[in-house]
Amino acid sequence: MLKFGNRNNFLKKAYNYSRSLSSKPNGFLEQHESVETRHAKDNAEVVIIGGGCVGTSLAYHLAKFGVKNVVLLEKTELTAGSTYSAAGLTTYYNHGINMRNLHYESLKLFETIEAETDQEIGFNATGSLRLAHTKEHFNEFKYMMSRHTWHRANEHLVDPDTIEQMHPFLNMEGIKGGLYTPGDGHTDPYSLTMAYAKGARMYGATLVQDCIVTGTKQRADGTWEVDTPSGKINTKQLVNAAGFHAREIGQMSGLNLPLAPVHHQYLVSASVPLLEDWQKNQNGRQIPTIRDLRGSYYVRQERTGLLIGPYEAPDKMKIQEDWYDNGIPRGFSKEAYESDLDRIDRCIEHCMELMPIMQETEIQNAIAGPITYSPDMLPMMGPTHHLTNYWLTVGFGCFGIVHSGGAGKYLARWMINGEPDYDLIECDPDRFSDWTDRKFLMEKARESYGMNTSPAYPKEERWAGRPTERVSGAYQEIKERGAAFGFNAGWEQARFFATQGELKTTPACYTRKHWHDAVGREVDLLLNGVGVADLTYFGKFILEGPGATKFLSSMVANTLPKEQQVNLSHMLTPNGKVYAELTISRLGKDRYYLVTSAGSELHDLRWLKHHMPENAEFTLQNVTDQMGVLAVTGKYSRDVMTKLTDSAMSHEDFPFLECREMSLAGYDVQATRISYTGELGWEIHHDRNDTGALYKRILEAGAEFEIGDYGWFATNSLRLEKGLRHWGDEMNLDKNPFEAGLGSFIKTNKKTPFIGQEACKEMLGNELKSKLVMLTVDTHGYLDPEGNETIWFDNQVVGNTTSGAWSYSANTSICMAYLPTSLTELGSNVYVELLGKRYKATVVNDPMYETEAVRSRNDLKEDRADFS
Repeated sequence: MLKFGNRNNFLKKAYNYSRSLSSKPNGFLEQHESVETRHAKDNAEVVIIGGGCVGTSLAYHLAKFGVKNVVLLEKTELTAGSTYSAAGLTTYYNHGINMRNLHYESLKLFETIEAETDQEIGFNATGSLRLAHTKEHFNEFKYMMSRHTWHRANEHLVDPDTIEQMHPFLNMEGIKGGLYTPGDGHTDPYSLTMAYAKGARMYGATLVQDCIVTGTKQRADGTWEVDTPSGKINTKQLVNAAGFHAREIGQMSGLNLPLAPVHHQYLVSASVPLLEDWQKNQNGRQIPTIRDLRGSYYVRQERTGLLIGPYEAPDKMKIQEDWYDNGIPRGFSKEAYESDLDRIDRCIEHCMELMPIMQETEIQNAIAGPITYSPDMLPMMGPTHHLTNYWLTVGFGCFGIVHSGGAGKYLARWMINGEPDYDLIECDPDRFSDWTDRKFLMEKARESYGMNTSPAYPKEERWAGRPTERVSGAYQEIKERGAAFGFNAGWEQARFFATQGELKTTPACYTRKHWHDAVGREVDLLLNGVGVADLTYFGKFILEGPGATKFLSSMVANTLPKEQQVNLSHMLTPNGKVYAELTISRLGKDRYYLVTSAGSELHDLRWLKHHMPENAEFTLQNVTDQMGVLAVTGKYSRDVMTKLTDSAMSHEDFPFLECREMSLAGYDVQATRISYTGELGWEIHHDRNDTGALYKRILEAGAEFEIGDYGWFATNSLRLEKGLRHWGDEMNLDKNPFEAGLGSFIKTNKKTPFIGQEACKEMLGNELKSKLVMLTVDTHGYLDPEGNETIWFDNQVVGNTTSGAWSYSANTSICMAYLPTSLTELGSNVYVELLGKRYKATVVNDPMYETEAVRSRNDLKEDRADFS
């Protein structure tokens, strides 16, 4: 067994060099014909601000896909930002399901771009090992494998013996296993950027260095003026890819981007004799990259030495807050921060314990460079609702290199086709808004960076920066009544309600959670009693004025409801994919109230705004923060509502999918008979200032019926039983509406043409390859599916789950899933992978249980039949 070396002997030899430029020969830039250093054109189709790996990748992809007159502006020289100090790691792995597509596209491009451009990028596919020193870490790997196997890219679990064979320099004590990804590795960020740049120029783009952008202004016709010392450039579309300058560039156009400049340090050692000898005996092969979750660092081979990149704990990491407040110091580009080894000494201790060969060497370089973090550590890619023809591709944190190829392709395709190739709403710039203030950003960025290698537990809550200003008037009382909150677009959303003595916080585990019984109580409450929920977090818009009806009809695939009625409608992309789901209440001839989910509020608003005609006489107003929503749901919900109003509330007087302006408990409200639980219920939309008082009055009126609170987990269980789809899970940009079972909402013969209509007609003429089904899963009560798990049949991957839960009515785990049509017959069996095991699943009726509206309609039919 290899012994643990002396940390002090290693650290005391540290000295701080600037970044070695050995891979960047003198005169490289000047010799490269892919870079213009003098003047830009006066007019462009697209202007990209920022010459790092992401900006140059976008220029390369746009030009390659045929966009003419692409111009990239770089204030100093290419790579002179976060790219310059990047460690260059590449991996197929990502916690996010859709983010893995970006990684896949990048690494596949890295394999081919050298030959395409005749520019080496220093790509080494060494493979990588994520190490587990605890059972929970290994469970995380099993959890991730169950969600990743149905995606592209090869990875698999490995035992300690295999790890030792792959990497002979590890101290194997305590290692429980690992996750091995063969195609992972590292590349030289500088050379990669130069390959993008050369490719961009090869396909016709212009790249301009030493060109500072001093202003951006949108013209009346929607195009942009970009001011530079050399003059103005007029462009149809503008892209902010300015790295740690992105916030300042955004401010020129009135954007306040939530981006924090974070210090990221890594160390490069001198040559390690044992490693050098081993590599010679292995014909030049490098050791796999190691990611040690316990120690919160990565370590890879750098020539014949080692590169160690720690992620400091939240209380130790550093944010350059004065850059956020006062801007970046003039002239800062390739400069580095002063390194601080004390902040990373714990990570180094762990690394030396894991790889004792480090005692044979010394630190050659200590690099501390700026990287830009969004609050949730994910990039911001796409348009913004604030502006038209303005695109963002910023906030890549530690992952700009590995994201770059995929991000450039993703955004280029979106800009050209008017829609992205696949769903990536987790990176939508409009997931943040005014509630994302300085306090939230700094606390959340600190948490996100410091927990970079922490296990990703299902339904885990992280509490930094919460609550924001987005709390309803009932928040405090709901909290006191036992609410366990989740976070949704800035809002505190009740997940479930704990009784005295029950935990509110979600424990860190991958099996069934402690709130199982609490959710069961809430389900029973709604089926046999009455419950109240705060749904203020819904996105809410008012569309009104002459022409509103014609416009809205062109935006959705369903016919519009009649006055005082409500329906579900879907906005589609030109290719017929489901962009959004709206609940539309028609309040008048040309007046509509639109409701969407919290997470897609500005995503949906943007789609509507960007499609509004010029000089429209109608208006679109976002009233999300002005309107509150409470739901009264369950068997006795009509009784509670009747006690609070003089309006008639019977089934005949207030039928399903009707909306009505009325007085409730003395407050003016808009009541809608609808419930996502599929049970009898009303949504009560009202002035947000009245939420607290109205909530108390509902509790008082419901006291005789033993009214209680319910949260999202109970709603989710019930809506799954009723077969109700959820946007972002069952329906998104990855599936067409007919695969999702939404055919009854898609009126292909509607008189008013709508976006995606022709594509839908074409879909109807083709046989479906996959179909959404309902499954029961025999998990033996151990754990429940939650969505995105791999589905197996005959030892082959055949599909994936979309969402899941425990069905308290059927007393079994259930989920929705996409399967090949050949496996969708009732009674068909497949296997759902959960935490490393495959559990038998059976295709059952969709829905499993009828909604209250259907039950009531059937009861009326029976009554009429009996009467006749």
